[in-house]
Amino acid sequence: MPKSLTEIRSLARSHTRTAINVLVGIMRSKDATAAARVSAANAILDRGWGKVTQGIEIGDDGALELIHRIELRADFQHLRRWRKSVEQAQSYTFKAVITIIVTGFVGAVWLGIKVMLEK
Repeated sequence: MPKSLTEIRSLARSHTRTAINVLVGIMRSKDATAAARVSAANAILDRGWGKVTQGIEIGDDGALELIHRIELRADFQHLRRWRKSVEQAQSYTFKAVITIIVTGFVGAVWLGIKVMLEK
């Protein structure tokens, strides 16, 4: 039986001390890769102090980087719409091919029956 979101959160939070201890162990481990140690350290800092906020930088031309992020978001939305339209076109193409094959088969069967009846 699925648990409610509150129950899942409560269960996860009950393991917080263990999870932090595992992260600290990885961060301090000489056997862990550098990437794993950095990842564990970042996870500990994020949970203790929160994620670092990203500032808005002003470029050389005075344009805000925020504008670039908005444009990037719009580009991704456009790509998402394009992908959906391609998937829809592929679906229509598949249906058309199946229709042509079935129509050809039915036509061949009809022609066969017609020839048999004329004999």
